[in-house]
Amino acid sequence: MPTKYEPGQKVEMIILRETNLGFVARINGVDEGLLYHNELFEQLEPSDVRDGYIKRIRVDGSIDLQLTAFGNLGADELGESILEALRHHKGSLPVNDKSPAEKIYDLFGVSKKKYKMALGGLYKKRLIKITETGIELVQKK
Repeated sequence: MPTKYEPGQKVEMIILRETNLGFVARINGVDEGLLYHNELFEQLEPSDVRDGYIKRIRVDGSIDLQLTAFGNLGADELGESILEALRHHKGSLPVNDKSPAEKIYDLFGVSKKKYKMALGGLYKKRLIKITETGIELVQKK
């Protein structure tokens, strides 16, 4: 079945209503899709407007949605946010890859998995070091 959406595609969503499974959202002002409760890390309300992503198109044509980009998509932008937060907090933050998911979400609004991907990218570029108590900016020589 041909569709105008592709998995990973960024869309605008307007939250319409809550169901037992999650939240129904209008996609780009036209179609409807579902954000599942077990994949949400924030409270949503009807009429909220959010950017989101197409997760999958089911064989019956229904659309599954998510709030964050797939896999490594979005990790670079998150990496920039982490660097900015480090600069703002004198080069260190008390949150690393072993921190509780709730603490990571409170600071950056993302899942622990997404945070760890972004940290890994920064670490490979030698921009940060990961310590037992958090992360630190690497000082350029």
